[in-house]
Amino acid sequence: MKRSDHFILDFTLLWCWLCYFAQGDQIKFLESLADQTVRKGHKVSFTCSIGLNDDMEQENLRIRWKHNGEILDTRSDRFKVMDGGQTLVLREADYGDAGQYTCIASVRGQITEKEKSSAKLIVKGTPEPPQDVEISSCGPKRVELIWRDGLDGGEPIDEYLIQYNTSDNPYYWNSADEEIEYMDKVSKTAFVSLSPWGWYSFRVMAKNSLGYSEPSKPTKKECNTPPERPTSNPVNVKMKTDKEGKLIITWDPMPRMQHNAPSFGYRVSWRKRGSTFWNKKDIKNANENQFEVDVDDVYGLYDVQVQAFNSHGVSFMPVFTVRGHSGEGDPLIKPHDFRVDQTKDPQPHEAHFIWESVDPLDDGLRGKFRGYKLQYWKSSEGRRNKVEVPITIDPDTAHLSHDMRASISSLPANTAFRAQVSVMNGHHTGPPSDTIDFKTSEGVPGPVRNLQKDDVESDHVVLKWDPPDEPNGLLLGYDLGYQKLNGDVEGDIRALEPRINNPSHTSARITGLQPNHQYRFFVWARTSSGRGDKRGVQVLTKGPANSQMASIHQSGISLASHVLGVNCTVLMALAISWTMAKLVFH
Repeated sequence: MKRSDHFILDFTLLWCWLCYFAQGDQIKFLESLADQTVRKGHKVSFTCSIGLNDDMEQENLRIRWKHNGEILDTRSDRFKVMDGGQTLVLREADYGDAGQYTCIASVRGQITEKEKSSAKLIVKGTPEPPQDVEISSCGPKRVELIWRDGLDGGEPIDEYLIQYNTSDNPYYWNSADEEIEYMDKVSKTAFVSLSPWGWYSFRVMAKNSLGYSEPSKPTKKECNTPPERPTSNPVNVKMKTDKEGKLIITWDPMPRMQHNAPSFGYRVSWRKRGSTFWNKKDIKNANENQFEVDVDDVYGLYDVQVQAFNSHGVSFMPVFTVRGHSGEGDPLIKPHDFRVDQTKDPQPHEAHFIWESVDPLDDGLRGKFRGYKLQYWKSSEGRRNKVEVPITIDPDTAHLSHDMRASISSLPANTAFRAQVSVMNGHHTGPPSDTIDFKTSEGVPGPVRNLQKDDVESDHVVLKWDPPDEPNGLLLGYDLGYQKLNGDVEGDIRALEPRINNPSHTSARITGLQPNHQYRFFVWARTSSGRGDKRGVQVLTKGPANSQMASIHQSGISLASHVLGVNCTVLMALAISWTMAKLVFH
């Protein structure tokens, strides 16, 4: 071979080598895959952003994905490929999806290490349920459990929850938090205290930083504990006082796990204070929570006991004595010197009272002192519509004041009332005090009713209304006013004079208005205490009338009145800042 031929061959090989590696340089990873950690069941996505030196090669770009070195079948429903294959989405990650993911890019089938990007996926979750939970030993009052861990979910297991059920209620699982005597998390062993007379099954849940596992399968065999006497007594023992002549004893029923043997019940004992003889009654219903017996006194003091028993005997625990009372009766005493409190100024909607306090320890209360009941009613209606106001007093402080004071509010003004007060115990009200009469002072009236416009023309309007529902005194008449409106701009409210000084006049004709203008008119009712809240109505006058009208500065607004009910016509004129006004009363 000639030397020139060698040169041509070497040049050809060099050109092919350069072309091969230049092909690889066309692909650039703009962003490499990033390692990720995801919870089991959650979505995760990998994105390898790829750029090409030659945009013309975009149609020749091919992207494939590998998991732990094996080509992924991205057509599976578990995966979704987007952005031309550059993004891989795993819909619900599972432990088996953990490992290395690789994005492989090629143009015209050319692949080098430069065209690969890899990242690691870690899948974490709550632990798998513990396995092989067994009863290692079953004693009269405790059980030993053993188990082994399932998968830890990618995080260390740091806690276990032991649950148990009984044959009485196999579908309800109790957490044995308080019953665990000892637990060794390394050897997966626990000792659990048990109540007598039970058939127990167990299960275990494991916990890591992400939460608890599902429960394990229950133990295949049960632990049966022998019966014995109760180890506790009912709690929350009390006495009710709502029935006169009755001693009523109540308690909280004890749950099945505290019965300890068949034939469970409650032994109720009671004696009157000062007596040495205990009366006893066995209640053989485990769900009962009350015992009632007739007594011959009212609000008498008693000692009571409630003790648990079963077929093996009464409770090991000593029974506690609770002191309380039998049923209350109607009080026999009443407050004295009930009167209006003259140290308070009269008010239109309030009343103030004072009376002598009763002794909270007086036997005539026939119960526990609770306070007073104030009763009042309108003199015109009688007791059938009386209002009762309970006044609760702390019995520990009731003796500190010789006099009691009380007030009632929201009363109608200028109204005559009657009132009385009684003493209360826990359930009954005693006889009333002497009845007193009082009257609220006058107040400002409520708003007029049914204010409406009538006979609206270009230069006048007629207003009509009804008296207020709550005059709160003797109505003296009505005040009128108006304001001019211009779009959203509201003028000042101006008074119209003279006042209406006859409360039976409930209409007015207002004249001198401008055509095609907006006004708002107001009406107030008035007593000697002042005028009440206003009522308003908006009016749009009609367009120009056919008759000639002077300018507003010449004619002004007039309030004209017709006959007052007698044979005379009154015309009253008044000057306001920009017009003359005439008012005619109906």
